[in-house]
Amino acid sequence: METKKSITVSEIFYLDKLNFEENYLRKNQPVVVRNGLAALPCSKWTIDYLLEQVGTNKVTVRGRTNSKEYKVGKQYIIRDTTFKEYVLDMRSKNVRGGSSYMAVQNIRKTFPQLQDECQLPEYIGKLHNGPFLWVAHEGHYEYCHYDPDASLLMMIDGEKSVKMFSCADHNNMYPNPLGSRGKTIQSQIDCDRVDFQKFPKFSKVTCYSCQLRPGDILLIPAFWWHQVTSLTDSVSMNAFFGESGTDRYITRIMEEPVWISFKYWLLNVVEQNRQFASFERTLQRLQLCVENLLLKQFHEVAPQSILDRLIQTIKEYLEINSLPVFKGGGKNPPPLRIRGLRWR
Repeated sequence: METKKSITVSEIFYLDKLNFEENYLRKNQPVVVRNGLAALPCSKWTIDYLLEQVGTNKVTVRGRTNSKEYKVGKQYIIRDTTFKEYVLDMRSKNVRGGSSYMAVQNIRKTFPQLQDECQLPEYIGKLHNGPFLWVAHEGHYEYCHYDPDASLLMMIDGEKSVKMFSCADHNNMYPNPLGSRGKTIQSQIDCDRVDFQKFPKFSKVTCYSCQLRPGDILLIPAFWWHQVTSLTDSVSMNAFFGESGTDRYITRIMEEPVWISFKYWLLNVVEQNRQFASFERTLQRLQLCVENLLLKQFHEVAPQSILDRLIQTIKEYLEINSLPVFKGGGKNPPPLRIRGLRWR
């Protein structure tokens, strides 16, 4: 991978919550806190420990993750299995084990036995979603994408390498077309094998990289592109979050350079819903639909000025001057639903 510049992510061995928020979270800058999980019970969640505690639990596993389609975030299959069966496949290095990934497992729902040990670092201001458990085989490549939230990636067992790209480089990252499935925005670029003839602007980006060892915590800023490779069989946990308060997070992501990525994410959700017959009724009560989307996704209540801007952005994208008149019918309008969550 040849980019304009490569930077090693800042590493800190201790960071209090105030400095974390002021110097990294609000400035949308990544940071690695080395051995930040040392005092937390989850630090003992090795693969062997998990086999003892939750081996018979049902899990959802992605398949065909070694395909070209997966590496650009376009396609994979889902299957149900048990945690023990997944690990046996992974450790036997059979064909199925080498093309599977146990991703984004909600700990509270999938592994309730771990709930009492699932204490999160103090850095998380307001939890948006999670925490989630991820178990990967050595060599697993997770496609490059961004999330609409800040994320703490907590390395528990094994090692991972991470490549990140700022939201300021959005237009150089070749996002998949609007309407792509899932909650994330995926890049068309395979970061290990970049076709610079097809994606010439990628050469202009700056890559922020780090290697995570057991106990390390990485802040992945909201709307930052990231690509993660498991260097060994590994266990990690993450949680999506934002600043505390009723509108601090939404206010921040409306500003440059985050705005262009947030705008693309919002319009991707709009395009996911546009094909449905109910979309006309969604437009009739668009402000309420946007309010509900922000409340569900970010747990925030946006001021009217922000709602007006978002509604105008959607109208401009749809090339309409005004919204259809609400003609009644139903207490709640059809929501702006994120389609294909299992695809992320």
